[in-house]
Amino acid sequence: MPNNHPIMILYSLIGILIILAALLNKQLLRWIGIKSMSEVFTNPKFQRSARITEKLAQLFLGFLGAGFLVQGVGTQFLSSEGTYIVSITILGLSGLIILAMFGVVLVNWKAK
Repeated sequence: MPNNHPIMILYSLIGILIILAALLNKQLLRWIGIKSMSEVFTNPKFQRSARITEKLAQLFLGFLGAGFLVQGVGTQFLSSEGTYIVSITILGLSGLIILAMFGVVLVNWKAK
């Protein structure tokens, strides 16, 4: 395991940064000067869809960061196989969130 130490630190750092991006999403967008999509749309249906998509994107980032964090720190507490199973499960949930985002967008496109 000593050979994997820099990679574990990298995965942990990436996970922490992604989780921070999920938690500070609105503040980061405001700091950069970008309006959120729910503020850009004027149609109430699209605003609602954008708010739902923004929340799902925040959840996606949280799960993605947790998956990276488990990859980096998980070997300290779990076996390598246990770490693999837990991180793949978490990353699979983030994939399902992306599918939910597509579903929300497609439903509102058809609702025009």
